[in-house]
Amino acid sequence: MAEPEVEAAWRAEFKRSGVTQTHDALSVGGFTDEKRQAAFRWLGDEAEAQRLQQQQTYHYIRWTFLIAVAVVIASLIAVGLSLLR
Repeated sequence: MAEPEVEAAWRAEFKRSGVTQTHDALSVGGFTDEKRQAAFRWLGDEAEAQRLQQQQTYHYIRWTFLIAVAVVIASLIAVGLSLLR
């Protein structure tokens, strides 16, 4: 494993390049073994971060939908009660 400072510099380089270019560079084989392993770790970390962000977005959308349904039901009850008077 590379020195922490070196790996931090590589991670910054990977971030500037982006996931697609880093993945493409791995396919071509232009990295040393240590840099290749660092790239795999970074890609894994990025995939995990993206998965967590998607999961949070899913929960937000789900709760928003449930609240909207509850508001519609409460509105229908209120309209029904107002019609009974």
